[in-house]
Amino acid sequence: MRFARQPIVDGSIEPLGHELSFRWGDGTRRNPPPPGPYAVSVLLSQALLDGGLAQRRPGLLFVEMEAATLLSPIADVLCGSLGVIQLPASLRVDPSVTRRIAQLHARGYRFALAGLTSSTDERLQWLPMLAFLKLDAALASPGGWSDLMTLSRRHGVPLIAERVEDPTDYLRLRERGLRFFEGDLITPPQEESPRALPSCDMDVVGRVYGLARQGVPHDALAMLAGSDPALVVRLLMLHRIYAGADPRPATLTEVLAGFPIDVLVGWLHILRACTFDLTPSGQTWSVAVREQIYNYRARLIVARACGSPVELEAKVFDLYRRLCSREP
Repeated sequence: MRFARQPIVDGSIEPLGHELSFRWGDGTRRNPPPPGPYAVSVLLSQALLDGGLAQRRPGLLFVEMEAATLLSPIADVLCGSLGVIQLPASLRVDPSVTRRIAQLHARGYRFALAGLTSSTDERLQWLPMLAFLKLDAALASPGGWSDLMTLSRRHGVPLIAERVEDPTDYLRLRERGLRFFEGDLITPPQEESPRALPSCDMDVVGRVYGLARQGVPHDALAMLAGSDPALVVRLLMLHRIYAGADPRPATLTEVLAGFPIDVLVGWLHILRACTFDLTPSGQTWSVAVREQIYNYRARLIVARACGSPVELEAKVFDLYRRLCSREP
């Protein structure tokens, strides 16, 4: 399994963002993965956790979501400055979908409407909630270009030309003032196959997910999550993505408290689906980390090196972070 990223450029040094897509099999476009929550879960886990893409490649991450994924907790993880939920051409207008888009838009989420060929597309009723429009340059006629560019300017929603493959189309669109482009002519999709992080304990992830959905306090979640070092690795990486310049957390409880609850539940939902591994190597690593943490805690207690339980947990978590972090 692997993922691909295709830049969305405007001629500046850094791209506006990258459209992410999931790959499996031989990776050809004739053999695309079936759309759905599993494919998007693997894509996000590979790109943001295994691949560390948010730190390596600046810009927005455009992730396509059909109805089942959009209506699931997975959509909640693409909040803030991280990404854009891309609504595909196959997504039909439906009351439940419109309600979900409106709810996420009210919370600050961004949407891009992909696969546009004309200004009569029924999905354009979502226009007040859209951050980007995407013109399908391979299918739309020049008449459709003009109408969509006029619509874009009138509503102040940037228009991106996607699937740009013909140099003539590219030049004509640029002459008409279009700024953003995506397609094989600009930059073909770049495939990546990152090395997987150690596998999570599915029982622990499932229990933390269930408790988080019930609103259990962060300290109780931290006590359970701390029993799985592979889960702690991911929580630390996610905290770095979502917390940004916030002070470094002193405990795992602070790590969990640093996430909006919908984002935390969304990521636990993702991790339940795509972080299992039957090979023993990841389990061996987790056992070794648990042993080191247990022995370190015991030494601190015997030496009475901490004046309070809070100080004890802070020192133990500092070692945990050093063992689990990818940062130097």
